[in-house]
Amino acid sequence: MNISVRLHNAINNDFDLLDLNLNKENSKLNYKIEKNKNGLTIAYKNNRAVHSKYNIENECKIALGKINKNKNLLIIYGYGLGYIVKYLIENINEYFNEKTLESLKIIVIVEDTILFKYSYYNIFNTEKENIFFIHGEDNIDYINKIIDYKKVNGVSLVLLPSLTKEEKDKANKLYERILNNIEREFSNIWTNLYFENIWTKNIIFNSEYINKSADISVFKNAFKNFKALLICPGPTLINYIEKIKNNRENLIIICVDTSYSVLCKHGIIPDFVITVDGGFFNSLDFVYIEEKKFPYLIMDIACNKIIPKIILDKTNIIRFSSTADLGIVEYLKRFSNISSLTTSSTVATTMIDFAYYTSFDKVLLIGFDNSYPYYQRHIRHALSYEYMINKTNKLKTMESYYFDAIKNNSNINVYPPTEFIFENQIEYFKELKNKYSKMFIRRIKSDAIDINSFEEDIIENFTEDNAREKVLNIAEKLYKKENSNNIKNSYIELKNILEEFRNIILSYNKSNEKNYNEITNTIKEYQKKAPILKNILSAALIMSERGDNDIKEKVNFLLSESLKNVNYFLTRIDIVIKKL
Repeated sequence: MNISVRLHNAINNDFDLLDLNLNKENSKLNYKIEKNKNGLTIAYKNNRAVHSKYNIENECKIALGKINKNKNLLIIYGYGLGYIVKYLIENINEYFNEKTLESLKIIVIVEDTILFKYSYYNIFNTEKENIFFIHGEDNIDYINKIIDYKKVNGVSLVLLPSLTKEEKDKANKLYERILNNIEREFSNIWTNLYFENIWTKNIIFNSEYINKSADISVFKNAFKNFKALLICPGPTLINYIEKIKNNRENLIIICVDTSYSVLCKHGIIPDFVITVDGGFFNSLDFVYIEEKKFPYLIMDIACNKIIPKIILDKTNIIRFSSTADLGIVEYLKRFSNISSLTTSSTVATTMIDFAYYTSFDKVLLIGFDNSYPYYQRHIRHALSYEYMINKTNKLKTMESYYFDAIKNNSNINVYPPTEFIFENQIEYFKELKNKYSKMFIRRIKSDAIDINSFEEDIIENFTEDNAREKVLNIAEKLYKKENSNNIKNSYIELKNILEEFRNIILSYNKSNEKNYNEITNTIKEYQKKAPILKNILSAALIMSERGDNDIKEKVNFLLSESLKNVNYFLTRIDIVIKKL
C-alpha cells in the first residue's frame, strides 16, 4: 500500500484504536461500530453515521457520479471505512476509459486514522500501485511529489458524503490548489516552449563563436583567495563610482551587461562582464566597445546574437549554458565542450553564480538595490535608458507606465524599491546565503533596500595591491579557444537528420491512410535522433493527446507542427553552416 509517512506514523502511534473484536461505544473517542440493514459494518463518529445506514452501494455510486472518464487524476477526500475506494476498484472500467486507465492516479486523503486502521484489518485494503493514501494533514508539497503535472489531463474530486463542512472546505481548497498547480505547470511549459525557439535560434547563430571562445570550465576554481566587486546598475551605484575609480587597480570588477556602459562612461573598465538573455537593449550597453575594450565577456550561449557579433574583436569570450536540458545544447555537447553554469534566472544572480563557480573567496554587492526593474532598469546615465527616452520623444515610456501603476496603488513618491519587489525575492535571498555558504558575501546597503541575508561592508575591505593584474594574469594563462571542425560537422549531421524526418512527414501527408500511433512513434524516434525537436514536439504531442478532435484532425495537427518546426530549424542551420 502506498501510504504517506505521516499517515503511517499516525496509525502506529494511535493507542486509542477501537477494540477490533468489540462492537461497542468508546466513551473517550465517541465511536460506535454496528451493522446496517444489509449486514455491512458501519461506524458512528460523534453519533454521526460515517456511511449510509441503508444502502452503501448507492452511496458509492452517488459519490463517484461526478468522475470524468477522461481525467487521469482522482482526488478522494475522506476515506471512512473505505467502501467508496473498494467500490471504485471493483467497477473501475465503468468510471474511466481504457486510455485514461493507463496513466490514472488516485490520491485518497484519510480524514480519520482510527477508522482507516479499523478498515484495513476488518473491511478492505488494497495494494494497487496507482492509489496513494495520505494523511489529512499532509501538505500540498507531499502531493506535488506524487503528481507529475505534465502528465495530468484533468482532475476529478470525490467527497465522502459524511464529511463535515470544515472538511469539505479543506477538500475544495486542496482541489483548487491542485488545479492551480496544473495551470502553473502548463503555463511554464508553454512559456518555456515560446522562449525555447528563441534560445535555440540564438544558440544556432552563436555556434559560429564556439570556435572563437573558451568554455567556462577553464575558469573553474581559478580565483581562489581573491575578492571581487559584483556590480549591478541599481540607482545607488552612482554614489560609489568615484571610490571604485580611485581604487581601480586594486579591485577586481565583475559586472552585469547593463552596468558596462555606466562604468565605461565614468572611465572604469570592468574585468568580467556577464550577459545571459542579452536582449536588444542590452546590446546597446556595448556601444562604448569601439573605444573601451574589456578583458572577458562571460556569455550564455543562448544570448542575443548581436552581442558576440559586435564585440568579438574587442574582448575574449567565455561561453556557458544556463539551460543544460535544452535540446540543442544536449546535441552540441556531443561535439564540443559546453559546460553549464547553474544560474538563478537573472543576470544579477548569474553574476554571483559565476563568482562562486570560479571560487572567489569574498564578494561585495554594489548597486544590487532590488529596485523595480521596469521603472529604473539602469541608472539614468545608462545609454539604453537614454535611448528609450529619446526614441519615444513625448510618449510615455514603459518604465513610466509601470511606475504610475505602482505609485497609484501605494504611497511611493520615488522609484519603488519597496515590499513589492522585496517580498517576491526574499525567499531567494534567504536561500542564497545557504547556497553559497563557502563564499563570503557582503553588500553596500546604504540608500538601498535592507536585505537581512547580507551584512553591510565597504569597498576598502575588498582591495588588494595589484589585484586586477594578478587575476588577469591567471585568466590569460587559462584562456584557450576551441580549435576543431566538430561544430560544423555536427550541424551537417543534424541537417541530414532533419531532412530525413521532413521527407517522412511529407510522405505521411501524401498518404491516404494515416496511422496516428505510427506517426506519434515516428515523432518520438526523431526527437531522440535530433534533440533540437525534443521539447518543441513534446508540446505538440501533449496538445494532441489532450485535444477533443477526432483522429484525423490530430494527425493533421501533428504533421503540420512537425513540418513547421523542422523547416524553421533547417533554414537557420543552413545559414550557420555557411558561416562555420
